[in-house]
Amino acid sequence: MIWQVATRNLFRNRRRSLMTVLAIAISGMAMLLFGGFVTSIWFGLQTSIVQEQGHIQIFKRGYMEYGAADPDAYTIDDYEAVQHAIRDNPGLSRQIAVITPQIALGGIAGNSREDNSKTFIGKGVIPSDFNQMRTWDSWQLGLRQPAVDLAAADVDGAIVGVGMARMIGLCDELKVAACQDPPAHPAAGGGETADFSELVQPVADAANAAGAAGETRPRLDLLAATSAGAPNIVSVFVNSAMAQPIRAVDNAMVMLHFDQARTLLYGSDRKATSLVIQAFDPETVGALRSQLQTHLKDAGFDLEVLTFDEVDPTFPRIFGMFSVIFGAVALVLTIVIVFTIINTVTMTVMERINEVGTIRALGLRRGSVFRQFLTESFLLGLVGALLSLLLGVAVAALLNQAGIQWTPPSNATPMTIHLMVTENPILMAGTVAFLALVTVAASILPASNAVRIPIVRALHHA
Repeated sequence: MIWQVATRNLFRNRRRSLMTVLAIAISGMAMLLFGGFVTSIWFGLQTSIVQEQGHIQIFKRGYMEYGAADPDAYTIDDYEAVQHAIRDNPGLSRQIAVITPQIALGGIAGNSREDNSKTFIGKGVIPSDFNQMRTWDSWQLGLRQPAVDLAAADVDGAIVGVGMARMIGLCDELKVAACQDPPAHPAAGGGETADFSELVQPVADAANAAGAAGETRPRLDLLAATSAGAPNIVSVFVNSAMAQPIRAVDNAMVMLHFDQARTLLYGSDRKATSLVIQAFDPETVGALRSQLQTHLKDAGFDLEVLTFDEVDPTFPRIFGMFSVIFGAVALVLTIVIVFTIINTVTMTVMERINEVGTIRALGLRRGSVFRQFLTESFLLGLVGALLSLLLGVAVAALLNQAGIQWTPPSNATPMTIHLMVTENPILMAGTVAFLALVTVAASILPASNAVRIPIVRALHHA
């Protein structure tokens, strides 16, 4: 009975009820769309990071605290033994899609043709493993990174950041779009420019005489300190330039074959900076990390196992930022809804004071009148919430089909915005329930004021 009466009361002033429902619906739609965007940040950004860095990274204990200052003291001495220990465990191996060693290095890179040199940040990877990682898409978002221009048989190949290509004069040779080699200029004081190639030429020519015959790719000479502290030089041939998301990294990045990087730093020693692991199922990463830590400790390895967000806190920081923004937007929209409902219920109460006095004089208790107003507000909120759900799903579908792109902080290339509204049932159900409850809560004060009016005063209200 109370629901029928509440429904009829809402139709007594159709215009006010309609405006209230639309205000709730539009606010709810905004929550859904922004919530869908934050959801896409969670899945999309995490996918792009995992494609580059894996889910889990294994380091020698202490690397994260002290490895940057003394990387040679914090290398994994026998990475192959660690790999075998993990792969030989069926419970671990069946959860792992990729396990691959990587080497982090730094030094000086020189372009002998242009007499340019600068410091570089290098990464040694196994091309087949790295390219397999870039295809990971367990959430089926359709996000696939293009393969890097490295081949397993091309040990001397390398790729550089676009900024790095610009600074050492490889733009023209690599035919990089929107990239210009530095202008030639005389050395300060009229002297000759420092020629990095004079240092590396004899060693590099001796090391690459056989492989460099007939080579047309631009050559880059890399100088780094070995694990023994002695300088060592290798020459690589640059296949292409690949933009990096962070300018400082883009201006210094050189990616080369793992065996070439290992030769440069460790010679024939089977060492690596880290082992990168990519899991099949992202939901099992926490358990997999614990299992790996226990297994490696039992096997006698002094290693630490870290998830990608522990190694690089970029993801939790970005997601935390968008979560705070979503909370602020939801708060503002909630305030709008609250004041709209308070205004609607207050106007309804003012118009129905005589009616309230009459039904109370006929014996209806205050609690019944109070529940009547709350029921009307709940119906307004529920209808508005359901309408917001329909609008949110429809608008999200239209925007997803529009193909709007943006470049996340962790990406070098833009990605298409996909508002994940229907993919997040918790968001949809939570929004509907939240809007309905907010409208009920907002109506409590004006409804309680209505039932407190004395019956005689209510009957004489003009």
